[in-house]
Formats: sequence, C-alpha cells, structure tokens
Amino acid sequence: MPSVDDVRPATCPCCACASRPLGGHLAIVGHGLRERQQRGPLVPDGEPREITVLVRRYRCKPCGAIMVVVPLGVVRRRLFSGPAIALALALLGLLGWCPVEIRRRVSPWQTVGHTAKDGWVQLDRWTRSIRERALFPCVRSCPVEFSARQVAERAAGTLVALAWPRPTAEPIEAKAFHGAKRAA
Repeated sequence: MPSVDDVRPATCPCCACASRPLGGHLAIVGHGLRERQQRGPLVPDGEPREITVLVRRYRCKPCGAIMVVVPLGVVRRRLFSGPAIALALALLGLLGWCPVEIRRRVSPWQTVGHTAKDGWVQLDRWTRSIRERALFPCVRSCPVEFSARQVAERAAGTLVALAWPRPTAEPIEAKAFHGAKRAA
C-alpha cells in the first residue's frame, strides 16, 4: 500500500486547487481508506477470483470534494476489474467465444440461475457502456448498427494497442488484459 503522500492528487478535479500550494498549508488531505471489491482473474490465464483492495480517499479543504485514488485496473463503478472486462471483450469480439464460456473464464461466480445458463447479461451491459462512452472512453465511437460483438471487437482492439510491448509473445486476449490497466 503506498503512503498517503505517494499517491496524493496534485490538484483537486473540482476546484483545481493545488494539493501543496507554494508557501501554504496542505490543501488536499488524507481522508481514510475504503475497501473495493474486484472480480476477475489477476493474470490473463489465471482463475477468476473475488478480492478486496484498499483505496485511499482524500478531501479538498477549500471545496470539500472527496477524491479516491485506486490501483491500476480498477474501473469506476464496476465490480469487475478493467483487465477482466477487457479479457471478456477480447474473448467475445476477437476470438468469437460464446458468452457461457466467457463467464466461466472471467467470473468467480460459477453458480448461475436458470435465466443465465445460456448467456451472460454482463457482456451486454459492458458493450452498452462502451457505446455510451461510460466504459473505456478511449475507444472510438461505434456506429449505431454495430452488434455487441462488433463493439467488443473495437474495444478489445483498442485495448490491445494500449498494452506495453512485452519481451515474449502473448495471446491477443492477454494483450487486451494488460492494455486495460492503462485505459481504466
């Protein structure tokens, strides 16, 4: 866990106040820790897990805004990690897997209800959020006529392009997994 000073935001996103004004008092102060649940594999070929990560909160003294600093890969308002979502999108859009198999690979919850035995509604939610630019806004807008699979393909392709070059060859879904850490 990094220290409070190591990850303190440089400025407030609401009022643009500097966290350490020259000659002044600290303006953005530590405001405790929070737990965030994250689902999905920790590595591209790993077993899906459900973990809890600690995130730091900060408060802007001038405007009262609360900020949260999260580790790489944590996506705002999502239970699944950004890399897990990218893995699912790559499996759907680039490799053509069926939703049931994607769920087995990405979700730690293997027990499903009767209505979920033939698909995974979460994939539709993610592709809809990408269309609305609420998830991975770095992905170019998709034409209205794009299917969910085409949206997933475009998103996964973008995330693959964001992955840092690695010394060994990796499967394309692993590249999307790593690229999502930079995009989240």
